[in-house]
Amino acid sequence: MRMKLRYLIGVIALAVAPLHGQPTNGAVYWSATQPDCSSLNESPVTITNTSGTTIGYSCYVGGTFVWLAAGGVWGTSIRVAAPASGAVGVDYSFYDTNGTDLSLDTTGSFTGSGNDVNFALYANQPAEIELRGATTNAPSYNSTATGSVYAIFYCPDATTCGNVLPQLIYSALPTYPWSLSVPIAWDSATWTQWSAEGIDDGGTHRVSLVIYNDDTTATSFAVHVYNSAGTLVGSGTTPSIPPLQDLGNGNLGEGGTYGALLADVISTPLPSGIFKVLVDGGSINSAVEVLQVDGASATTLQVAYDSAPTTAAAAAVQRSSIRRLRVESRPRRVFNELPK
Repeated sequence: MRMKLRYLIGVIALAVAPLHGQPTNGAVYWSATQPDCSSLNESPVTITNTSGTTIGYSCYVGGTFVWLAAGGVWGTSIRVAAPASGAVGVDYSFYDTNGTDLSLDTTGSFTGSGNDVNFALYANQPAEIELRGATTNAPSYNSTATGSVYAIFYCPDATTCGNVLPQLIYSALPTYPWSLSVPIAWDSATWTQWSAEGIDDGGTHRVSLVIYNDDTTATSFAVHVYNSAGTLVGSGTTPSIPPLQDLGNGNLGEGGTYGALLADVISTPLPSGIFKVLVDGGSINSAVEVLQVDGASATTLQVAYDSAPTTAAAAAVQRSSIRRLRVESRPRRVFNELPK
């Protein structure tokens, strides 16, 4: 696996920005000795203080929220709490739909501007980061910034990391009377085909989808729709979605993401009633999100691992991927606590 150093810029910023002074007596999300992270298929990360001295070691987990919408009528919030078993170091970074750095203004538990937000949480401590919009659109934020969020969580042991479960919430109140909660796409569970079931009559019932390219090749994804009898009734392809960025020396950055109404991808009329939508990346890894809007209500649909239409092989979860974060060789500076 090639090491993916999406946080190189953020790490450099930590070294020089007084905002991130590095305390060592706050929320301790590291262990003084190297913890056993083998259940997460990794080695521990080195944690250092401001002078570069090693103070401990952390396990970690990472993943992507494949779509953010901040500004205009839209707001995005990210919530997480440290498990009861221990403190957690949290690092969020923001990217546009092409996978390049996106500077956002944030409020809530942390107020600031930039591509990267990091902080430490005590055991049981919750946090909510609200994304107001692109920094370049301040202070009115009239335009909606879209893209993805990459999240990584550092923990003193593998069990604590295994219990971290963040969520992202879209809201367009008061324009639309609903909010949507979406799960994170963990690095350890990417796959090549995904499916969900929805209803889209072109009126009050609409389906939209988001596809995140989690591989090293730019590609267009095939989208197929099957009616209630299981018959293929429509197919389409997305525009080419950028791959994970090549940062050089075998290091990979963030991938591109694409969001649209299902009807914008499928040119033929969608079937009445319930249907299945299948997103096929061929051999390309991806993460997929599907949303169902029903008039004044909306929900995030369950997305399942699936198989390509031309194969009879059963789908299997890909427990490791080219995008699996490998950060053991680069020490991480300890994070600040949240302001109180």
